[in-house]
Amino acid sequence: MTRAVRHLLVIAAQCRAMGSPLSRLEEAARELHDVLTDPSLGGCQARTGEHPSLLAGDDLTQDDVHKAVDAVVRQAQTDGAVVVLALLGHGFTPPQRTELFFMVRDSTTQSVRSAVDVGALIAGIADEPGVDGLIAVVDTCRAAGAIPDVGRLAGGVRAGRSRLAVLTAAAADQPARDMNLSLSLARTLREGVPSAGPALYVDRTLATALRDQVSGQVIGRAEYDQDPFPLEDLWLARNPGSTAGTHGDVVGPVGRRDLTQSVEMWRGPRGLPERLTDGTLLELREFVSSGQVDDELNPDARGLVADVVTALLEVSRTKKFLAEFLADSLTSELLRSAGRLAGFPSHAQGTVPLRDLLEYAVLRAQALDGAPWNGLARFVAALFHHAGVAHTDPRLQAWARGLQVVTEVNDACVEFTEDRRRRAVRLVISLAGAWTEWPEEVDVWLLGRGADLPLYQHFPCETGGSHGVARAIGAALDWARRELPHPELLEHIDIAAPAHLLARWHPEEEKVGRYLLGAKYSVLTRWSGRLDEAEDNAEINNAARQVLKKIASCGAAPVKWISTAALHDRSALEYRLSAGQYDAAIGIDHFPDDLEEVLQLLLPFAPIVLWPRGDAHPLEGRLPGLVRERWHELPDGLAAAYRSRWEAHQGCTACLGDIRAVWHDEAWLEFCRPFEHRVVTVPEEET
Repeated sequence: MTRAVRHLLVIAAQCRAMGSPLSRLEEAARELHDVLTDPSLGGCQARTGEHPSLLAGDDLTQDDVHKAVDAVVRQAQTDGAVVVLALLGHGFTPPQRTELFFMVRDSTTQSVRSAVDVGALIAGIADEPGVDGLIAVVDTCRAAGAIPDVGRLAGGVRAGRSRLAVLTAAAADQPARDMNLSLSLARTLREGVPSAGPALYVDRTLATALRDQVSGQVIGRAEYDQDPFPLEDLWLARNPGSTAGTHGDVVGPVGRRDLTQSVEMWRGPRGLPERLTDGTLLELREFVSSGQVDDELNPDARGLVADVVTALLEVSRTKKFLAEFLADSLTSELLRSAGRLAGFPSHAQGTVPLRDLLEYAVLRAQALDGAPWNGLARFVAALFHHAGVAHTDPRLQAWARGLQVVTEVNDACVEFTEDRRRRAVRLVISLAGAWTEWPEEVDVWLLGRGADLPLYQHFPCETGGSHGVARAIGAALDWARRELPHPELLEHIDIAAPAHLLARWHPEEEKVGRYLLGAKYSVLTRWSGRLDEAEDNAEINNAARQVLKKIASCGAAPVKWISTAALHDRSALEYRLSAGQYDAAIGIDHFPDDLEEVLQLLLPFAPIVLWPRGDAHPLEGRLPGLVRERWHELPDGLAAAYRSRWEAHQGCTACLGDIRAVWHDEAWLEFCRPFEHRVVTVPEEET
């Protein structure tokens, strides 16, 4: 299954004429939108701005619906993409007719002109040249009336050469209740369908799975396919519950690509078996080691084929070992965390995380001058570290001895443990009192695991401006070094500042003593608003925890970008923020002139906010791609990136050091917990 671009539009409309609002409408719309934009599941492009991929509310009009559809169709035509459309809300069919009409704010069942003709809408999208297909989910009463007349497609501008799949919530004479289709569909896409393959389609298998969950309404489906040259199958989502791997397919896309290339180097183009099993790999290894062939193009490549086959067999063996040993703790989140700790990019986890991460470890993370299996040893060590299993465990040591990587595993485990211990020692410096300009004093907390920690102190800023803050930071550092028990070293500093300082001040570039602060310390910027004695701190921190949990479950960079157009309509942006539509990290894809005001708006709604430096002009248009590529390095990689930027930056067109960030992780939110109740106390020790 390929990963072509797919564009999503979820429309959830309330209707005044239907009485009380649908209580679960927005919940269902958000659940469906989230799963369909999850890179590891629905894989659709999430959009914000003027034409977002989620349109929900009680004020939507026919014009809003048509404009949103026009926008997503134009984008799909540009990308040659599939459109996924979901309509949630009220629907009706006129007397003696079966055509479904989707109801918006001012619709009534007495006027078809007041509502949206769903069949015509669906047929029109599918018939648009350049659209690679349409999948429609219709969760309304009488939803089966949304299925268009095939004649509309056969007689359209594409002469019927289009593709369409429609999933409906109820028969043409039935009500649909409680948004059951959307909620059940979202749940099914997240959990998967064991009886299906690697992908889920609008087919009998999916319909049966949904019908088993929903009673009182008939889940229906319809398919139309007359396009002989599609770019990819019309799949709805990847199937996390697929049991395809249990049938013996042990090789993922990275392994298949490397094996294909090495075999072609050796003997020219050769078709590999559709399913590569342990048995297939063993036969190939035996043939490579002993088989006599007359058509070798490059005899030296025989060894390369043998190396790839050996690596893939080790992936299969280690996968079985981990699946048995870590059976109680092996989750997708554990795998993602271990991949990040091992230094793997987010795309390494693929669609079958354990297999694909192991393939990356043996085929991409192996240094040419390193010990054999070093990348694999590091990843396995990271898994055990996150699972809380000691590296001295006999089973891990036995596995390491088998590959002769005992030293590599032990070194990695010690490194991870030491890094965790060092990170626990932090100096928090708060400039929360700087309401308009620079503060008169800074509050400081020294955090760690010693018996006397944490400690609190405050230091006056004897002179104005950043110079006074720098002197206060220097005094705080002297105090912290005296208080730290031997042999602890202070390496990490958190600077919490208000929005007006975050917009223009780079604390790591402040000279403190002989050095720039960031030259000797890893400096991470936070927003001091979470330390203010504000009534809504508990609310915004709880929302941030929910977002962080979602971010941790994402395979790709979970950033929603805000464009110039989105900032132009500030009231609409604030509404979308308050409606929870930016439930991810937020990135500003440009440097706005009023950055201070923008940060003041965004920071209460997002635990992570990114933007480019004001002097990073060559970065225009490159920021989302750069963040996506380097997400696995954040936020830790920022400190090193800033240092690199000081060394040589001329001619750099896309530099991690050009990215500014305010980053609130779980540990920081725990630090903020005492301030949620308007009581300023020394925070408890981090765990």
